[in-house]
Amino acid sequence: MPLETHIIRVADNATPSQVEGILKALVGVGGRVEVVANKSIIATFNADYVGVIKGKPGVQLVGGVNFRGRTVRKVVKRSST
Repeated sequence: MPLETHIIRVADNATPSQVEGILKALVGVGGRVEVVANKSIIATFNADYVGVIKGKPGVQLVGGVNFRGRTVRKVVKRSST
């Protein structure tokens, strides 16, 4: 059961109940929601369930994300006093 990271683009005309249905479907297939920002959801779930998520009303796009071993740089904010 390979877990992969996916980005899910929610349609602009999606209702709040449709978004809730998408999130419930993700949790229902054993996925983990990583980030929800604006009209995008980044989630980790089994790639076998991509069709289930694509079929939900309000989903515009489901695509795999590959970070290719890149490290995330730490942002340090410095203030001058």
